[in-house]
Amino acid sequence: AKASEERRATRRGRAKGSEGKKRKMVEIGSTGVSFTKVAREWRCKYAMGKDGGPGTSEALTRAQALLNEYLPQLKGLAGAEVTRIVCGGCADFKVIVNQPAADHDTWKAKGYAPEEEFLGKLKAIEGITNVETQEFTCEQL
Repeated sequence: AKASEERRATRRGRAKGSEGKKRKMVEIGSTGVSFTKVAREWRCKYAMGKDGGPGTSEALTRAQALLNEYLPQLKGLAGAEVTRIVCGGCADFKVIVNQPAADHDTWKAKGYAPEEEFLGKLKAIEGITNVETQEFTCEQL
């Protein structure tokens, strides 16, 4: 119960957002871990191409095309920094939206739109597996 109260208090004390005001660093309990930004990650595994590599992967090609379709909407989120990570060895495809905490809370309250739609289309791509999401702090040090 105490930990839950601390998390709620931490959320209330988060950064003011991207409207140009100075952001307040929030600390996770008394750990020394502080942050102003929170990220949402969408990730999956893609099937390698016929030659065994990512360069001929139809699943990777289609995942990138899907991201291209949604990229303007993601970049339009308040304070959003959008990053794509692709690993050609382990077949990871990841999209990370990093925002000031207050802006992230606003996006979260709206159900992370267009997450559900994007992930539904991603799951429908042949060769895409292990579609997951994760939320974490992401702070440049």
